[in-house]
Amino acid sequence: MMRRLWQVVAVLLVGIGLMLLATGCPKPQSDENAPASTTGSGQAAPAEGGTPAAEPAGPEMTASSQQSAPETPAPTSEGGASAEPAASPEMTPPAADAPPAETPSQQPAAAAAPVGTPYELKIPAGLPPLEIPADNPLTVEKIELGKILYFDKRVSKDGTISCATCHDPKMAWAEHTPTSKGIHEQVGGRNAPTVINAAYAAAQFWDGRAATLEDQALGPVANPIEMGNTMEGMIQNLDAIPQYREMFQKVFGTGITPEAFAKAVAAFERTVLSGDSPYDRFQAGQADALTDAQKRGLDLFKNSGCADCHTPPLFSSYEYYNAGVGMDREKPDEGCKAVTGEDSDMGAFRVPSLREVANTAPYFHDGSAATLEETVALMVAGGKDNPHRSVEFDTVREAKLTPEQQKDIVEFLKALSGTYPIIEPPQLP
Repeated sequence: MMRRLWQVVAVLLVGIGLMLLATGCPKPQSDENAPASTTGSGQAAPAEGGTPAAEPAGPEMTASSQQSAPETPAPTSEGGASAEPAASPEMTPPAADAPPAETPSQQPAAAAAPVGTPYELKIPAGLPPLEIPADNPLTVEKIELGKILYFDKRVSKDGTISCATCHDPKMAWAEHTPTSKGIHEQVGGRNAPTVINAAYAAAQFWDGRAATLEDQALGPVANPIEMGNTMEGMIQNLDAIPQYREMFQKVFGTGITPEAFAKAVAAFERTVLSGDSPYDRFQAGQADALTDAQKRGLDLFKNSGCADCHTPPLFSSYEYYNAGVGMDREKPDEGCKAVTGEDSDMGAFRVPSLREVANTAPYFHDGSAATLEETVALMVAGGKDNPHRSVEFDTVREAKLTPEQQKDIVEFLKALSGTYPIIEPPQLP
């Protein structure tokens, strides 16, 4: 009887074993729910921007199984990516209703970079194309903000000086005084150059100490005898005005910063261009655009060496030379030497553009020449002798231009006055 009982037990055990073989072993839950790697390396393949790409769901994962998955995070590697099994050849695409990977455009609106209205800059006749920095594209909103900041005296420490104080649109974007006054009536040592066509300059200021318009925009703010402020002080002044906070957020997606201030002002200044002058129309084929005296002056300008430094169409090479202006003073302005430290740059200053020159008196870096006639006379004389005078002035000196010829050159310079924007001060926030 016992033998029969053992036979029954054996049959039952064999049956159970056959059932297990038929159904297979259950897989661990972590294997069922873990997303498969698309690289076979155990890590998700990075997306184009460097973020791990979304992984397709396993063949048995459904929307409901994603929601009911355990909340315990899977182990991660040193790089932070979840460890994953190798891809299976039977892997199927995710279901149509599976949530797609989040892209930057799907991020909350506050995190998206603001996009302004593109501004179409119209280049006046006679001027070359203007290169716009890739990191500071022109938009309508940015230019409007820059215009308001340009006229706002609250940028200065005591609220008395704005960019427009020394670069007045009604004075050809310059100032008709030898040198400018800053806060507390302090008088500077240099003439305020015009903003007109400054966007074309290879560097800014008379001594080239600022590489870009953006750099230039911040210089006067911190200059103790100009606006006399600090970056922190300027930001505090503007940040106290809610409308400014709103405008900076709209244009840059940030609070008020020195970088954003500089970009806004520079964007506005890039719209201040002058061209379409009688000279430009003459060059385009309009024979009567210049008077006879101006035509003679143009020929003299080109053939006597003037155009070597005042090179068309911008009428400046934007290089630096010593013409001897102010070098006879007890303590002459060092010019570029103060920037480079090189003795050879002593008294050298940037060649100014001659467009609108008839409207931007007085002349030279120190405003020491009151009229065009006085300025031309000094230049055709080859400048003033001094140990550092640039040899480039020898050519025009050797031309020995007569007083009558100098008058013709003055008349030609008047033909470089064209059309430029004259902007009224906007309403400030």
